[in-house]
Amino acid sequence: MNRKGELHSGPANQRKDIFLLTKSPHSDRARLCLQLIAQSEDAVLYLAGDGVYNLLGESPAALPRERIVACQEDLQARGVLADENATVSVDFYELLIYDVMSETARVYTF
Repeated sequence: MNRKGELHSGPANQRKDIFLLTKSPHSDRARLCLQLIAQSEDAVLYLAGDGVYNLLGESPAALPRERIVACQEDLQARGVLADENATVSVDFYELLIYDVMSETARVYTF
């Protein structure tokens, strides 16, 4: 994240793909989400609800830590530690809405 709390992304004119994952790792929807992320050139993965369980074990996607954002409240409620796999944000929904409202964003929810 930069000093304004915004996530780093590619070139300004490149379309950013925002993925909101709220399903557990064993869900077909979670597997589909991760397959689509693998095909994206500029993905950001937001994990909320049961989606934070995707942080158990290895990183849920081939993305750098700063491109995976987990909701702090949902991590705490489920007893999940992000370790080095994700950025944990107190302002999770503020960051998500900022990215969703971006003119260059495509949004996928699972």
